[in-house]
Amino acid sequence: MHVRPSLTVEAAAQALAQWWELAGLEPHDLGPALRARTQAFQRQANAPPAPETKITPARVTNAKKPVDALAEAQRLAQSCSSLDALYKALESFDGCGLKANARTTVFAGGRVGADIMVIGETAVREDDELGKPFQGPEGELLTKMLASIGLALQQDCYLTCLIPWRPPGNRNPTAEEVALCRPFLIRHIELAAPKAVLMVGGLTGQTLLNTSDGIMKLRTRSFEYRLGLEATKPSIYAQCLISPAYLLNRPRDKALAWQDLLRFEQEISALGVATKGRNEAKGVNSA
Repeated sequence: MHVRPSLTVEAAAQALAQWWELAGLEPHDLGPALRARTQAFQRQANAPPAPETKITPARVTNAKKPVDALAEAQRLAQSCSSLDALYKALESFDGCGLKANARTTVFAGGRVGADIMVIGETAVREDDELGKPFQGPEGELLTKMLASIGLALQQDCYLTCLIPWRPPGNRNPTAEEVALCRPFLIRHIELAAPKAVLMVGGLTGQTLLNTSDGIMKLRTRSFEYRLGLEATKPSIYAQCLISPAYLLNRPRDKALAWQDLLRFEQEISALGVATKGRNEAKGVNSA
């Protein structure tokens, strides 16, 4: 579609006058209507410019910019010296928009002080309703998976998740939301001080390990996760696991998860973490 260019009043008046001149017409030769239109153009062209319209600036809100919110998250997290203080810090933090739509802050579950810390990705609907991670079908499957290597999810493990507020509609969290929650999770691991960490899902592994590798690559590796930035801080064993939500949609990959669980069992046994032995009645392949 051809768009006709816009003309200023001055340009329009000049063009009209030139047109009548080229046509050999004088003002008195024009009809009343055309003569009035020409004179109106000329008057507008010679009129002083209209005063500038005063624009009222938009009201400035007190909402924190993302950079400010991230700095506040880091400050709050590092100021905590206990798990209880960290929970209160999360409850007071308003820099992440997810909190406004969530029912609860999904902070932790399982047993405080357990040697194994299991970290999920994002709070889901059932987590949001009960205020604890790994609820619903995903939690049921993870319970069976860990039971297959002799670990009781609620008794032998301390549980948390990367994103403590359920995203609307269980959508994936944005990169900004992940960045805002990361300082709290890092401090959470430091304060819990487990002997081993099981990172459930690709997003958890990518966030804690600072990598873009997918879960299918991460699951084949073992990591040493340092509890703090200082070189003197101890390192703990860390491993990634395919998330139960993924396995519920792709049950054929449970065999891969079973291999990873066996490796995790060997590693934590070497660390002196006792397990009850495998549950032969129910394994991940029959879950």
